[in-house]
Amino acid sequence: MMIASMAACSSTPKNDQGGEGKFKAGTYTGTAQGNNGDVTVEVTLSADKIEKVEVTEHKESAGISDAAIADIPASIVESQSLNVDTVSGATHTSDAILDAVKAALTEAGADVEALMSGEGAAKTTVTLEDKTYDVVVLGAGGAGLSAAIEAQAAGANVVVIEKMPYVGGNTILSYAELACPNNWLQEEQGIEDSPELMAKEMWEGGGKVAKKEMVDIVANNATAAAEWLRDEIGVKYQDYLVWEGGHSVARAVEPIDLGPGMINPLKEYAEGHGVEIMLNTKAEELIQDETGKVVGVKVSQGDQTATISANRSVVLATGGFGANVEMREHYNTRWETLDESVKTTNSPAIVGDGIVMAEKIGANLINMEHIQLYPFNNPITGVFYGIEAPSWSGEGLIYVNKDGKRFVNEVAMRDVRAEGILAQGGLVYAIYNQEVADRLNLEEKFADEYARCLEDGVFFKADTLEEVAEHYGINAENLVETMDKYNEGIENNTDEFGRTTSMVTMKEGPWFILEGVVSVHHTMGGVEINENAEVLDTKGNVMPGLFAAGEVTGSVHGNNRVGTCAIADITVFGRIAGRNAAAAK
Repeated sequence: MMIASMAACSSTPKNDQGGEGKFKAGTYTGTAQGNNGDVTVEVTLSADKIEKVEVTEHKESAGISDAAIADIPASIVESQSLNVDTVSGATHTSDAILDAVKAALTEAGADVEALMSGEGAAKTTVTLEDKTYDVVVLGAGGAGLSAAIEAQAAGANVVVIEKMPYVGGNTILSYAELACPNNWLQEEQGIEDSPELMAKEMWEGGGKVAKKEMVDIVANNATAAAEWLRDEIGVKYQDYLVWEGGHSVARAVEPIDLGPGMINPLKEYAEGHGVEIMLNTKAEELIQDETGKVVGVKVSQGDQTATISANRSVVLATGGFGANVEMREHYNTRWETLDESVKTTNSPAIVGDGIVMAEKIGANLINMEHIQLYPFNNPITGVFYGIEAPSWSGEGLIYVNKDGKRFVNEVAMRDVRAEGILAQGGLVYAIYNQEVADRLNLEEKFADEYARCLEDGVFFKADTLEEVAEHYGINAENLVETMDKYNEGIENNTDEFGRTTSMVTMKEGPWFILEGVVSVHHTMGGVEINENAEVLDTKGNVMPGLFAAGEVTGSVHGNNRVGTCAIADITVFGRIAGRNAAAAK
């Protein structure tokens, strides 16, 4: 689907070859809207040929967009056509590049319609072969890469199988905030915390449904995991803490470049230490020997298939099923509907294939009915906003409905907020003021997102509350009264919804307002594992040769994951799975 209109075309012809030809020779520039701002390309033409296409400027997410930025221009030049395939998982970036190229070619007087209908680029065929490794890791997200690195460090020969054309899974799309008690920033700020307190809040936040011993392992090892990412892997962290709902203290650290700031160093470290990563390769079926031990996996690339054997073990790190509408509708027992009308924050790769493969060979599935909704997301994309940062920054904002009234504690657990939003009809508004935005440097940090959301109509800014209310058809009188009551509650320490954290008075404009809806965010269910990250069968027995970590598992988060605990989980159990997978015989 095309997501951008062609705009901002300019040409700087280098030479005019004269005579008849398909193109007006020269170098032309085209720009189109990508995910995070403008994507600009330069197209160099001779009289009869597209000589070069280059993306010269963009703000797309590192890692996710890399394949599209490399492959789309190369395919256009190779095929001399715009009829090229978009890159799986980077469709919007692919479309933006194609739109920008069309804009440049239009400026050059080319017949864009003819180029669209031309023969596409021939697929480059790489032979897929049977291979053998010590440890085979399925999935190249945070859990899979952590497992691969630890397995390699333990002396194993390791391959990571990834079906997408890039690494990262859901982790690269996340903010990669990692809850870790007694961390270095807490020590600097004098914040008292403990693994026991974090475990208690994870356990209670998950409805006391998780396996308590697994929760304890995460809490007891989260800070060591964060320090490993920082000191060994090279992840760079911000100098502030993140305070999500469900935590009694601020305890999460955040990479400077968010998800890519965690995934890219993991990828570089893994490959730099001998881990092989096979992209565009889909795991199809787990293989067992005559004793029942998992000894490999059948994989595919297009119409090719092969067997990747594991001398020691296989690690499942394929993620949950948040992007699989059929699976979430099948298992959902809590929410009225999780059909296609409910968007997801997840990567399109997160469809539960690892869970299905494991179940087919006897793995036990637990907590599958527990599916988390992220409470406030862009209604167009279904993805959470960066510009809603006051909700987790310690600064605060308020949610209001069409009647201009608050309806929930805005820093409560995610399920509580999601239920509150759904009770308002599913579309609500977040409001904060200029002082909050300035303290968080939001307008500089998220300038492109503000511009894009303003154009899309999901964000507005005005001097008065009455103006923002009028823009979205909100009851203005009630909104003013609501804000006054909120401020009075802070001053009197009597918030009507029991909110006690992330509260700052907001009395003067300008005012920022965002539209928001719920989206499927995390699936708490999956394969059952034990403390060693070994997968268990339906009788509670260890399945030899099979380990698992991350959202593919169902043992850690109970019925509701506490925010910022997923990255702790995937890193802690990814490392455990990798070490134990390498030690397996």
